[in-house]
Amino acid sequence: MAEKQPNKRGAKPLAQAEPVVQDLDSDKLAERSQELVTLGEHQSEVVDQFGDGLPWHPDHYENAIRGELRRGCEAFLRAGRYLVVARECAAHGEWQQMLERLSISKYQALRMMEAARRISALSKVADPQLLIGAARNQTHLIELLSLPEDQFTELATEGETNGLTLDGVEHMSLHELRAAIRDARADLDAKDQRITKLSDDLNKAEEKTAKAQKKWKKATPDEQSQELLTQLEQAAAQVRIAIASGSEEAGFSGAAITLMQHAEQHDLNVDEQVAGIIASLINDLRLVRDHQEVGVTVIHDRRLADWKREG
Repeated sequence: MAEKQPNKRGAKPLAQAEPVVQDLDSDKLAERSQELVTLGEHQSEVVDQFGDGLPWHPDHYENAIRGELRRGCEAFLRAGRYLVVARECAAHGEWQQMLERLSISKYQALRMMEAARRISALSKVADPQLLIGAARNQTHLIELLSLPEDQFTELATEGETNGLTLDGVEHMSLHELRAAIRDARADLDAKDQRITKLSDDLNKAEEKTAKAQKKWKKATPDEQSQELLTQLEQAAAQVRIAIASGSEEAGFSGAAITLMQHAEQHDLNVDEQVAGIIASLINDLRLVRDHQEVGVTVIHDRRLADWKREG
């Protein structure tokens, strides 16, 4: 009798898995490497410009900002400079966490950074200490930031912009400074409004012209002729208004009459000059009449000829 083989139970061994090797995209690695190099160069530039020699590290800059916030206007600007570095160099989310630990709102941080950037830009054209000294404190300095950049620079370089002076800033209360800045901005705001209105008017004129061109293309020759005749009549009406014939006050006629009366009162002779001007205008009308594209004969109204004869 054959010997019974023992029943082997349990999991069968698995075949050895082949190692999975993910192909690395060399182009993407090179691109990412270049991005990191560029980022590092940018961060180094920001640290050199705003870091005042302090190497970048989140803890170092957070402590530096906290210390500067306890001091005056100069320290306020240094804190703004450090915030610029932190904003550019911090990892994602790290800058916001830093602001929360420092109890600084994002709006306040942005204003501090703007102050630092503007003062840094001023150093290329003027001594920023004059403006900082006139501001006296960070509150006044932040108010001055509400000036447009060109006026801010003009105040620092020239000592005055639209009536606002550095000497005045130095002796103003916060309320007075705000009012003075509003007045200094008024002319600029009015100019901006004029430019905006002019732009709107030009846009409307362009739209009107486009509509007129579209209407013109759809019109028949007779309709186009009527439109051109209307334009000619309007131009003639403008000429008549400019001449204002028979009026002793308005237009060319009024100017000629006033001059002749003045000459008569003071025994002066301007007949030749006036006659020359009138002849020149008549000649201009004749040139229009005799233009090769016009070439029309002026037909005299019979009634007008009779009236002249009777007169």
